[in-house]
Amino acid sequence: MNDKNKTTWIGRIWLRFRVWRWIVIGIVVLLAGARLALPFAIQRYVNDQLQHSRDYSGHVGNVHVQLWHGRYRIDDLQIFKRNGDVSSPLFSAARIFLSIQWEELFHGSVVGEIRLETPKVNFVSGPTAEQSQTGQDESWGPMLESLFPFDLNRLEIVDGQIHFKNDHSTPPVDIYLNGMSATATNLTNSREIKSELPSGVVARGTTIGGGRLDLQLQLNPLKQAPTYQVTAQLTNVDLTALNSFLKAYGKFDVERGQFALFASVASKDSNYDGYVKVFFNNLDVFAWEKDRQKNALQVFWQAIVGTVADIFKNQSKDSLATRIPISGSYNDTKVGVWSAVGTMLRNAFVRALIPKIDEKVTLADAQQKKEEKIKAEEKPPPEKGAQELTKVPNKP
Repeated sequence: MNDKNKTTWIGRIWLRFRVWRWIVIGIVVLLAGARLALPFAIQRYVNDQLQHSRDYSGHVGNVHVQLWHGRYRIDDLQIFKRNGDVSSPLFSAARIFLSIQWEELFHGSVVGEIRLETPKVNFVSGPTAEQSQTGQDESWGPMLESLFPFDLNRLEIVDGQIHFKNDHSTPPVDIYLNGMSATATNLTNSREIKSELPSGVVARGTTIGGGRLDLQLQLNPLKQAPTYQVTAQLTNVDLTALNSFLKAYGKFDVERGQFALFASVASKDSNYDGYVKVFFNNLDVFAWEKDRQKNALQVFWQAIVGTVADIFKNQSKDSLATRIPISGSYNDTKVGVWSAVGTMLRNAFVRALIPKIDEKVTLADAQQKKEEKIKAEEKPPPEKGAQELTKVPNKP
């Protein structure tokens, strides 16, 4: 190759290099620009999706994208009532992380997880629909699906709060559960666990009055009929902290006392079976010296409540307790009221119930209740002839 051809060949290579260099630089600039614009695009998209609800609206703050981790973060989410006289948002969260659950890819599932930091839910009760908010009439599933394109398999809540408020009652009410932490796992059964209850939820928190809530739930979210086992306990609630609620809704208050609740319920094939145990310790509903200035009707009602508490109080343990059996179906609810009263009487005059969860109610218990109900319904009524034979003939 002569010098002229060699020079021409080198020039062509250099020209191609310069062309490809600018192409690569252009692609890098384009990707960098897209990366910088992506958070703003997601923010605009999320805010647009939050406007599709009929009665509620919402907005988010900044959006942070982490492409290499396959996740993005939403700051300052708020969902509030579109029309009406409610100042508190239905839902708010300081940060929400939405990401792919990478470990589940090794099990052949493309699913995601959500982490909510300091979420807060405000249920509001008022004299009119415009002054109340529950969110129960809205379908939130499509909105969540539009924000997160993967099936939700894991949910984590950190430092959550749930409030029930009524600013229009006398006195105003605000009772709450705070410091709430919860973890829900295997919600889509991505591991294909061979179990009737493949998914699990564990939650705990602190209530108004210093109570401690612990909940364990096993469920099958893929079943059409509710299928689950749940045990829960709420202990050491100072009832005086609930006086605003008791005055507003029960028309009485408490001088002193502690409250505890223990429950275990299982459900299968739309039938459920279980119990709730309720305890009041050191209960003093009515104090005459404190209530002399109250109107006569309020004093009379508080005296009745206090008298009932005194009647059913276990004098040796200074406690009031009952065990309420609950069984039935979701279209035929039944609470064993008479059994509850009998248990209360037995506890009052014989012994105090032990403040802990009794036997754990399982799916087998719910199934047994269903079979007993079917047998009772299938039992034929007495024949007409047999009924007539049992009658005593009238004497002339």
